[in-house]
Amino acid sequence: MKVKFGASLVAAFLCMSAGAALAHSFLVDASPSAKDHVAASPKFVKLRFGGGVEAAYSTISILDAGGKVVVEGAKGAPDKPRELTVDAPELTAGKYVVKYRVLSSDGHIVEGKYEFTVDAH
Repeated sequence: MKVKFGASLVAAFLCMSAGAALAHSFLVDASPSAKDHVAASPKFVKLRFGGGVEAAYSTISILDAGGKVVVEGAKGAPDKPRELTVDAPELTAGKYVVKYRVLSSDGHIVEGKYEFTVDAH
């Protein structure tokens, strides 16, 4: 009987651990989004994640086509714990890369990047 009970506890723990692993704050929406072509320079980049993120320990970077950092930072709002923004300077026509490194509320680091394009007027 003890073995059966112990095995049940282990199985329950493994199920809970798997659920926690799936709760990382993956990117679910971005503005501008991946492969977007925007007519004008965006005023900011906004990222929305599947779970809460810690703005104080997170960074969003915008890089130009040569890989030079144009701007870096991250702002969050207490009423929107899944969103981060960074103000964008005036971007000229061309391709840009948005890189992010965020600390999820569950303590895990999530990183990624994507491109968008500012079209010539």
